[in-house]
Amino acid sequence: MKLIKWVVTDHAGYTLKCTGEYRVRFKVWPFFRKEVNSCVEIRKVLNNNSVLVGEGTKDYIWIGTGIGYKRKPGQEADEKKIDRVFVLQKKSSERLMDLLQDIPMAYVILADEIIKYAKTEISYELSDAIYISLTDHIFNMIRLEKEGLTFTNQLFWEVRKFYRKEFSVGEMAIQLINAKFDVTLDMTEAANIAMHFINAELNTDGHVENINELTRKIKDITEIIRMRNQIEVDGESLDFERFVTHLRFFFKRLEKVEVKNKGNPLLVYAIDKYPAAYETTVLIGKYLKKELVDDEQLYLTLHVQKLIEK
Repeated sequence: MKLIKWVVTDHAGYTLKCTGEYRVRFKVWPFFRKEVNSCVEIRKVLNNNSVLVGEGTKDYIWIGTGIGYKRKPGQEADEKKIDRVFVLQKKSSERLMDLLQDIPMAYVILADEIIKYAKTEISYELSDAIYISLTDHIFNMIRLEKEGLTFTNQLFWEVRKFYRKEFSVGEMAIQLINAKFDVTLDMTEAANIAMHFINAELNTDGHVENINELTRKIKDITEIIRMRNQIEVDGESLDFERFVTHLRFFFKRLEKVEVKNKGNPLLVYAIDKYPAAYETTVLIGKYLKKELVDDEQLYLTLHVQKLIEK
């Protein structure tokens, strides 16, 4: 009888890693049984350090030094050499496989480290596309740097102001990249990396919004607040950060099916107590060419009030 090693892979149960073919039935939970008849075999060698492996109907990309060296499809994969495992959606997996055949593993691993750090700093779920876009960006950014070519991000100040968490991730990423590849990338590149995370969040519902358009809207609305209330908006304040976060999700809600206005009695209170903030909210609605429901008017009014009461 062969010794079986098994690890958790997803909420559906467990997956087996084995040598040779056999059939085994085992108990995972008291109410659930699963039958397995598979080994972890190589389905495609991407390069010396990465392979596509399969267990049953599932595919994984394994990365590790020498894991693909002198290996062929159909052979058993050496799990002892695993450094990273990618379980992505099919489209993302195909794009990552293409990328791995052209880009050294070091770039993929570094991108993965940056993404892991980002997930501790930002609250929203990231699309799988970030693994491809960020790896590709880092590779080309370093190549251009070594060729003496640099490009200015026209949205640098806006990204730094409106997306502070993503920008801080970008700053950390530049420090890692400079140390890892012995280059001297300017911190302005932090905005470019931040934009990849912003776009990855926007992709989670299948919709990709033009980041230039999104940033323009936030900038215009900030200007409406400034002009209507004759104030200078503190772009470094926590209230402003919360306001921008609200706007980002607010824009996404506006794109969905029209929500019925159920009414909110608190809006009447807010209109009476914060008339200037409410009038600003009305102007914002006109700018967006949207009729805002009571809940949206209320929340937007309260956020605006926080900005103008300073």
